Amino acid sequence: MIGYVCKYTPVEMLESMGAEMVRIEPEATDFDLADAALHPNLCSYAKAVLEDFAQKDYDGIVLTTCCDSIRRLYDVLHSRYPDKFIYLLDFPRIVNDFSASLFEVQIKKLAEAYGKFSGNKFSADIFRKKMPVCHGKINLNRGINNSGHPSVIIAGARCGRSFLDMVRKSGAYILSDITCTGLERKFNTTDMPENSSHLFRSYAGQLLCQVPCMRMTDLSRRKKLWQQLTQKADGIVYHTVKFCDNYSFEYAAIRRKVGIPVLKVETDTTPQCEGQLRTRVEAFLESLRANKKYQGESTDKSSKSNKNKIYVLGIDSGSTSTNAVIIDGEKHIIADDTIPTGAKVSESAEKIRSKVTAKAGLAEKDITMTVTTGYGRVSIPFADGNVTEISCHGKGAQYFNPNVHTILDIGGQDSKAIRLNGKGEIADFVMNDKCAAGTGRFLEAMARTLELDVSELGPISMKSTKAVAISSMCTVFAESEVISLIAQNKEKADIVHGIHNAIAGKAFSLLSRVEPQPEYMMTGGVAHNAGVVKAVEEKLGAKLYICPKPEIVGAVGAALVGLEKVLSG
Repeated sequence: MIGYVCKYTPVEMLESMGAEMVRIEPEATDFDLADAALHPNLCSYAKAVLEDFAQKDYDGIVLTTCCDSIRRLYDVLHSRYPDKFIYLLDFPRIVNDFSASLFEVQIKKLAEAYGKFSGNKFSADIFRKKMPVCHGKINLNRGINNSGHPSVIIAGARCGRSFLDMVRKSGAYILSDITCTGLERKFNTTDMPENSSHLFRSYAGQLLCQVPCMRMTDLSRRKKLWQQLTQKADGIVYHTVKFCDNYSFEYAAIRRKVGIPVLKVETDTTPQCEGQLRTRVEAFLESLRANKKYQGESTDKSSKSNKNKIYVLGIDSGSTSTNAVIIDGEKHIIADDTIPTGAKVSESAEKIRSKVTAKAGLAEKDITMTVTTGYGRVSIPFADGNVTEISCHGKGAQYFNPNVHTILDIGGQDSKAIRLNGKGEIADFVMNDKCAAGTGRFLEAMARTLELDVSELGPISMKSTKAVAISSMCTVFAESEVISLIAQNKEKADIVHGIHNAIAGKAFSLLSRVEPQPEYMMTGGVAHNAGVVKAVEEKLGAKLYICPKPEIVGAVGAALVGLEKVLSG
């Protein structure tokens, strides 16, 4: 079994020599080996390939000179596995007759090296049978979308099948996958000469004539493809890998020039990031569906319904707390409650449902519909549907203040900045990465270090008289800084104020990425902290609207989504 990572790899040639070729789509659980052997800021894809190669029974791997990370990976693999077939294939950045002849030489060298390793010889007859044939022009998109789902283009770098499956399951029609590993390999065999001596020249030319990756010098074909696809798509999901810079310039250009929404997602190839990725993708698709051609004209069937007998339960299952709200057919909040999430999401959801229905004077059978949101939304068995917290915070914010256009949500383990358009629909959003810096858990850790209850942080920070800087937003490093400040006899009020300023700086950076527009609202439990609110307002230069119970905004949004479904039939 020979692994490969690049679309310019001559897979068919190696298969004709008896190699079982496997495109490596790594999913690392940790980077223990890679962190010891590679630079910490190296592309996480290269690290994951190293971990994958070490764990599986590969006979070898063919890498290409596509980037410095892959070159460094080759050095490590070549040194670590001297008995295996570790090969670095050089390929040109320019596509012309001369570059095809250069690439032909490199492919022949690869064939010769693999022949020595395996003892097998190249067969032109087997090679032709292995070629994926395309008669005429290659079609790079899947045509008309009859699925009823938003059409999206998947672009960027190193996208695996698991990510594509997740996008499809989230309700997208993938119009085209033009990531560097996504396009289907097809060759026009009618252009391939019968003479075996010229076969590699034609093969090399067709390999180089694929839609160019961002490493190539001439990107005109890529730009032309973008123009064609964006006329048919509703949105773009741009996939990047942590510490991969090759596609950053394309993303920036696309975001500026295309007239359709773009979602950028960054992965580190670990399954731990799947939850946040799914939330971002689902929220993006929900915003695309807000377009009338997917929603259709909503029919208000409320005249046929007795609104007074409609009760919808919205549950926001977060990492720290589980919040629930019941609204009636007139959108009045009948009851709400909040409990700690605990160790099991489903049990917390059952508990909050019992508490809030009892509070409303209802029985569980009286609930018309239940809609869930938050990280635990897919793990609540009695729910009738689930929606991402991005959409729910947008709807919830509009419920409390229709003039709000920008929302900052700081929850237990993540932060979000959301911008709404004039109709109250999601126009743009960003989330923090897996790090919990600047979230509720960050504040809890700081409070423990200062021997305070988290509820005391806000009032104490208001008493600050001297500026104290907290330079790191990493929970571990920030905790060390706080301990150092305590040792210097700094006042607790000044330390807390410094913590709040650090959080405000991170929040402002997040907000800046969505082109914020007034009016502004802050949601989530951290909005109860007057010190954080004040610090953010100072950074923003504007007031934040805080509703009486900012922690229930997401649950209210979920309930509103449910009510819309009930009233529309």
